[in-house]
Amino acid sequence: MKQYIKQTDKVIKVNLRQLVIFLAVYRLVAGIFYIRLVNRLLRLSLQEAGYSYLTMGNMRAFLLRPFTVICALAALGLAAVMVLLEAGAHLAVYKASVGLEKVDQLSILKGALARGAGQWRKKNWQLLPLALANYLMMNSFILLRILTRVRPFDFVMYEILRTPPAVAGLAFLAVVMILAGFPAMMVLFFCMEEQLPFRQGARRSRMLIKEQKRKAVALLMAVNLLLIGALVIVYVAITIISAILVTIFVDSYAAVAVLSIVGTKMELALLFIGSLLAAVLDFGALTVVYVRFAGEEASWLSQEIGEGAVEHVKRNLFLGVTGALMGVSAFMIFDMAYNGPAFDWSGLGYTEITAHRGSSQMAPENTMAALERAMEEMADYSEIDVQVTSDGVVVLCHDLDLKRVAGVSRRLQDMTWEEAKELDVGSYFSKAYKGERIPTLEQALEACKGRMKLNIELKDMGKSSSLPEQVVQLVKEQDMEEQCVLTSVSLSYLKRVKEADPDIKTGQILSAVYGRCYEEEYADFISIRSSFVTRSLVEAAHEYGKAVHVWTVNRKAELERIQHLGVDNVITDYPAAARAILYQQEAAEGLLGYLRMMLR
Repeated sequence: MKQYIKQTDKVIKVNLRQLVIFLAVYRLVAGIFYIRLVNRLLRLSLQEAGYSYLTMGNMRAFLLRPFTVICALAALGLAAVMVLLEAGAHLAVYKASVGLEKVDQLSILKGALARGAGQWRKKNWQLLPLALANYLMMNSFILLRILTRVRPFDFVMYEILRTPPAVAGLAFLAVVMILAGFPAMMVLFFCMEEQLPFRQGARRSRMLIKEQKRKAVALLMAVNLLLIGALVIVYVAITIISAILVTIFVDSYAAVAVLSIVGTKMELALLFIGSLLAAVLDFGALTVVYVRFAGEEASWLSQEIGEGAVEHVKRNLFLGVTGALMGVSAFMIFDMAYNGPAFDWSGLGYTEITAHRGSSQMAPENTMAALERAMEEMADYSEIDVQVTSDGVVVLCHDLDLKRVAGVSRRLQDMTWEEAKELDVGSYFSKAYKGERIPTLEQALEACKGRMKLNIELKDMGKSSSLPEQVVQLVKEQDMEEQCVLTSVSLSYLKRVKEADPDIKTGQILSAVYGRCYEEEYADFISIRSSFVTRSLVEAAHEYGKAVHVWTVNRKAELERIQHLGVDNVITDYPAAARAILYQQEAAEGLLGYLRMMLR
């Protein structure tokens, strides 16, 4: 076995750098595109089903709808094509490596496309689900980690594992995949390299694996165990460094929230790298198996790899193609970061946290300072209140009269923006915030874009006010339709929002619950006082495809009760503390506490 691992190491090293660069760029570009497409298909499916949110209460009915099934099959088909092209890239690289040839990004891309086109011409459609199944097997450990630890999959797995028949079904599926997958491990090589029809390639694969099954399985297990061990070591090291930095640079109040979010993103990045390396190692090992046992010339494996590998394209062309691909990738990453996440996971059972009027216990409410503090405390949303000045500027302020926050007994709607922007709305909170000004909604949107979502409450300023249309226009100008929800006590305001842009999510604010309040046509969710929330109300709203937000929840016992009821969003004055209560099994104080929290 030692010899096989050394040979795998050799075949991988020939073009490792180029292959890793290509795969990283390919996965980032294709992945972001795929996520946005799936998000669009989900939205179309929800719209066709008449739901605003996908929840566990309506998921069964949603998934059984014909249109949903068609969209799901389309998404799976595209995923299979993307995976097959990546497999073609691996084979192109390792075929060159067998001949001691160096490759560049352009030749890898050409090789992947040529192999994919070859299977299209031969109508080897069976390779699509097979390639998908192979990738699930190659990344089984990483997928398990995602499904049990990373939002929102952890919630889905929790719900599945609560049902014994579902657990048995998953175990049966895993056994079937393993039994069917091992004999078919080499089909991609025979079909894509030797251009055999699928049935003939499958037959050759079964024969090869039957003869060398023990060695092939042992080799794959060995390289994957080595990778898992390396990832665990890196994860522990990064976690220790992160915990140390948190204790040094982050206020103790927000430390748990910061470490929780940083830990999740850090783990996602590590899982991305791990999945990439798993494919590199597995295809490298399979190449060794293929070359040694499929009748190919394999004497080169026992030789030292020399320096005389051949470059097929000029260095400038290689650098140009690589730079172009990296540029496209960087642009798409910037787009996602600047415009916010492409996929909206709200409504899938994960209780999101909204900072009430920004972090209003740490900074003056509805100010830029409060919004910045909420972002530091890793709030998912900030709830802000908006009104219109007499000259039509949309600004942030909760009270209609400014006496409490500015010491002036005047109504904001009777003041011009020039007058309002001179008011001090920070001194009432503390001397540290003296001179804090009322911000405009435009300023708030610009500050939060790509960083934090906003729950914009439209204060009821009467039927003649143009506030709903103005807010919709400002949100659209910032391209933040997917990052903002608009709420109001006025159902007519919500109707006007939907008329201006049907895709913007709306929520009706209710001080008390009555009847089937979740059936309102123009509200995608209800926002209610926490004392009125019951499990039956949450389940009924979810079955109807509506989310449930609750306010204002600050006590530990109430936060835990609300979470157990399955609400979708908690509005609180203490977002960092709420995150610590909702998502940590134990209190984390100091470095050792943070380490226990992160490594559990």
